[in-house]
Amino acid sequence: MSLPTFQIPPVGPVMGKCWGRTMLGFAWNSVEAHPIKAYPGFRCSRHCHLSKWNRFIVLQGKLVVRIFRDNEVDETEIGPWQVTDVPPGVEHEFQALEPTLAIEFYWVELDVHDINREVEGGPIDVDVD
Repeated sequence: MSLPTFQIPPVGPVMGKCWGRTMLGFAWNSVEAHPIKAYPGFRCSRHCHLSKWNRFIVLQGKLVVRIFRDNEVDETEIGPWQVTDVPPGVEHEFQALEPTLAIEFYWVELDVHDINREVEGGPIDVDVD
């Protein structure tokens, strides 16, 4: 019995950002991992992901993740070995409070109940021979 073969996408290039550096470290099916190096005194853009969850895991330093909902801001500060998640569709940003190394994960949650039925199915009056 042979194992299935598949091609794992290559690691992406290191990308400079105004807030630091990142790269695509892993992408497969519905999961991505991006190591990030964030500099203090900068923040990423305020944004949201339509269908992706976003998880931050700090390895070194301190990161504050801000979530924006209904004219309110929720701030979560995380340090080494701490984690916070941002659900899809929620505006957020992050800012390093000191030089920070972290891993940012993205994933899509598949929901077996993810269906909106407008009309129920059933028999149709047709002649079937």
